[in-house]
Amino acid sequence: MVNLFRLLGLPNPNTTPKAKTGSGSGATEPGPKAGNRFHDLGESRWAERTERVTERPSRRVIYMEPDGLHRLELDGIEGNLSVGDMVIIDLNSLNHMPSQQSVCSRRAQELGDRTNLPVFALNEDDSLLMIAGARMRVDTHKHRLGSPSLDRAIDN
Repeated sequence: MVNLFRLLGLPNPNTTPKAKTGSGSGATEPGPKAGNRFHDLGESRWAERTERVTERPSRRVIYMEPDGLHRLELDGIEGNLSVGDMVIIDLNSLNHMPSQQSVCSRRAQELGDRTNLPVFALNEDDSLLMIAGARMRVDTHKHRLGSPSLDRAIDN
C-alpha cells in the first residue's frame, strides 16, 4: 500500500515522536523573546528605514467602468497613458447590452490606436480590457507585465 504521507512529503504521524506535555513551559507570547538576537521588524525604526529605502511609485493603475448612461469616458486618459499609467476597462456591467459593450470596446480600441498602444483582452468574452502605458512591457509569450527594470530584477 502506498504511504500517502510520504507521497505528499509529510511526516508520518505514526512514527513521529509525541511531544511531552510538561508544566515547565509557560504561555507563548507573540513577538521576540528577551535575549533573542533577532530583529523585531514591527518596531518603528524598521518601518522608517523601509520608507527611506523604498522609492515612491510613479505609475498608477486606472480602473474604469461605464458610467450610469453606459458610456465610457476616456477624455484625458491619453495623458495618463503617456506617463506610463495602466488602464483597465471593465465592461462586465454591459453584459446584458452587447451592442453597447461593443461600442465601448471599440472606443477603447480607438484610444489604443490614437496612442499607438495595444489593447489586451484579459478574459474570454473580451469584457475586461487592459491598455499598458508608455514604457511598459507586456510579454505575450510568458504572460508577464512590467517594465524593463522589473524584468532585470526577476531574472536575477
